[in-house]
Amino acid sequence: MEKSSSFDLATMDRRHLFKLSLFAGLAGMLPGFPAMAQEAGDIVDPPVSSNPVPVVDARFPSEIAPGVFILPDKRITLVPNVGIIVGRDSVLVVDCGLGIESAENVLDVARRLAPGRKIILTVTHAHPEHGFGAQVFSADARIYYNSAQRDHLARRGDILLDGFRNGVLPPEQTHLLDGVVLTGPHETYDGATARIDLGDRVVDMRTWGTAHTPGDQIIHLPDEGIVFAGDLLEERMFPIVPFFPPMIEAEEIDIARWETVLRDIISLAPNIIVPGHGNLAGTELPEAVLAYFADVRQRVQNATGDPAALEQQIRRHYATWENPHFVAPTLRYFMQAG
Repeated sequence: MEKSSSFDLATMDRRHLFKLSLFAGLAGMLPGFPAMAQEAGDIVDPPVSSNPVPVVDARFPSEIAPGVFILPDKRITLVPNVGIIVGRDSVLVVDCGLGIESAENVLDVARRLAPGRKIILTVTHAHPEHGFGAQVFSADARIYYNSAQRDHLARRGDILLDGFRNGVLPPEQTHLLDGVVLTGPHETYDGATARIDLGDRVVDMRTWGTAHTPGDQIIHLPDEGIVFAGDLLEERMFPIVPFFPPMIEAEEIDIARWETVLRDIISLAPNIIVPGHGNLAGTELPEAVLAYFADVRQRVQNATGDPAALEQQIRRHYATWENPHFVAPTLRYFMQAG
């Protein structure tokens, strides 16, 4: 299909289109995560003075293309960038947040932005902060996942829910998961791709199997040149390699396939990439993550000393990146993978 000429995304400055936030990092809250010794020259994490409540703020949707809206994460840990894509007949919601309150906020704004349209919910992947409010949509909307996401949710959803309640969320926020019921899709697609026609707007879903999680998918708007990437990508921060056994095991992650996904995203030549957490970007973002994975893999292969020293080297090399908590699990993953 031809690109729309009424909205020239390629000429827009993505940094001024609007600023999305940076994900502060769930790993720093995980129990047992080793604190780094503060020695001369070490890069250490700043102290956390507060824990903003991770509830999606749906009051101010930002329109990044005609009928394509984002609810930004606003630099709040465990809040994803939520997409709302409006067609003539239906509206597609991409991710709904952690828990019932977030999902209710998202559903309400979807109704207001697309009155009278059928509502479809999909999620980029089956981690709690992206889709554990799905039950809110079950009565009035259609929930549509790929079959790998459905199977992963059925197999590991209870473990993820318990892990977030008892290890990720601070005690004063665990109430956000009260009443959460793991909710599967009404419909799934098998294979690598599926297309939804929202009415005068087509949306492609694509999955590669296990990458960041089993069943990661991107949401691609081919006419507008927009990709919703979920946690396959974060902007100006270390990639979220969620290797935290027993909550998330190594076999639930495949960085080699993740790299294939990133190359395929680049091949789509999108004008705008909406990451799971962070600011809008272009193809420079997956290029940077590919370079990072290659760099870490090589450093691990060449390493002869203390893993903690290697972690510090990587933190220094990428000193402008946020969320350095994810360096350590990335190293553990590569070391285990050999």
